[in-house]
Amino acid sequence: MRKVLSVVLLIAVLALSVLPVFAQERPSIPELLTNDDQGRFTTLLAAVEAAGLVETLSGEGPFTVLAPTNDAFAAALESMGLTPMDVLSNPELLASILTYHVLPGQYFFRTLTDGPTIATVQGEEVEFDLTDGVFTVNGINISDVDNLASNGIVQVIDGVLIPPSIAATLVPAEQPAAEPTAAPAGQAETRPNLPEALAADPNGRFTTLLAAVEAAGLVDALNGEGPFTVFAPTNAAFDEALAYLGIDAEDLLEDTELLTRILVYHVAPGRFFLRNLIGGASLPTLQGDSIGDQLTLGEGQGGAFVVNGIRISDVDNVAGNGVFFAIDGVLLPPSIAAEAAANRAHIRVAHLSADAGAVDVYVNDALLLEGVTFGTVGDWLEVPAGAKNIAVVPTGESPENSNLKRIEAGSWVTIAAIGLVTNDTLSLEYLVEDYSPLAEGRARVTVFHALPGAPAVDILANGSPLIIGLAYPGTFGDNDGLDTREVGNATFALQVVVSGTTEPALLSATLGAQPGINYFIAATGTLEFPSLVIIPTNVAEVTGAAS
Repeated sequence: MRKVLSVVLLIAVLALSVLPVFAQERPSIPELLTNDDQGRFTTLLAAVEAAGLVETLSGEGPFTVLAPTNDAFAAALESMGLTPMDVLSNPELLASILTYHVLPGQYFFRTLTDGPTIATVQGEEVEFDLTDGVFTVNGINISDVDNLASNGIVQVIDGVLIPPSIAATLVPAEQPAAEPTAAPAGQAETRPNLPEALAADPNGRFTTLLAAVEAAGLVDALNGEGPFTVFAPTNAAFDEALAYLGIDAEDLLEDTELLTRILVYHVAPGRFFLRNLIGGASLPTLQGDSIGDQLTLGEGQGGAFVVNGIRISDVDNVAGNGVFFAIDGVLLPPSIAAEAAANRAHIRVAHLSADAGAVDVYVNDALLLEGVTFGTVGDWLEVPAGAKNIAVVPTGESPENSNLKRIEAGSWVTIAAIGLVTNDTLSLEYLVEDYSPLAEGRARVTVFHALPGAPAVDILANGSPLIIGLAYPGTFGDNDGLDTREVGNATFALQVVVSGTTEPALLSATLGAQPGINYFIAATGTLEFPSLVIIPTNVAEVTGAAS
């Protein structure tokens, strides 16, 4: 008898020592959700990460988590007219919703079938129900039960629970009810591969990307085993990138070498969800350079997540061989980005034709400025350098005749419409200005002679010559009517006089020169009604350089 008792005690001791080991081998709740073989909880995990609740849900517990699937989140967001970013960038709202899905304690299916009402960690209650074999919480179907973790249990639900206290603030209509099912979820359908998933986008956002992938011969590669993570630019993103680079879609599709370098920079080997990236991860790409070192909540981006400074607008789209993120810009490999940044120029428009009326300005057949009036000098616009077809036409007319001009990289060019319509002298002048940094305490004065019919002029400052012999463009050799001088920090009485004289002044003005400022001064109008246009520009503000 004593021997039998000893054996029983030994078995009991061994059982007590082994059970905790088995418990410790189970994953925590976040790990259980992460390891789901169907990838159903990537949105939930990203939300938990963004709300700072990973450590809490990895704690001792025990907890019961009512876990919405990705499809449940997508349906809920659509019904409320929100994007994932709207919620992920609002940690307070996010935490309130998420903690409403967590019950303190461990509740198995068998303990909930009587329809209890249980308080959540958020504070408000949820109500369970089992009627006619359909198991629900707050009317939402529970489709997969009793998934055990080391610190609790996960019940999978087909909708998102919204706390009553905040439901009214989230506006829209009721969440469409999922078809209730009594049985646990069956085997997941086969997901389409990345090219098919992009092509199936209900809003058709990736047609340009798909055409580019086709032109570069990368369809088979993206259909490969993978897994891959693709940062997918939308059609609008490609439009902006093409405008920035100064090329059209046809040219890019024909340049397969450049196209391939850009496209493979959008693909990282491996499957990464938002939760893996929001800490500022850096991902090597198939192109060789890394992306994502700035993948974080972006300042000045409305709280959105950004990658390399570009907004991520749609996350965690799962395909059979990977996952894709929709992004609102095109990622340029560092070498291409550096080349593009070096190939920038600046242009602005000066309307100095007194009788031309309001005009529209076209560059490469695209409307750049509309309804520009006489005496207006526009803001500086950054453009890719290169040959430009530029047309200035009366507002509302089409640009039938354009002027081909090469705008050099690094240049600052004022496109001036001068002359008169009445005597058929209307023309465009391209004025290359100096926007190099100014020495401390210095300003820059650039004067342009745009007064039709006037002889060459001198510009006097406080009675002394500042600029002499400035002729109307085309009337005196290669004199283009433009000249520049640097001046000190002072107030000047300016006079425009016929060259070689001091009186009478055709035009006069007072200029209080301020350090670091470029002053564009144009003599324009008509001989009967001349006028002086003075436009100040802070050099450091427009160039980003210290003056």
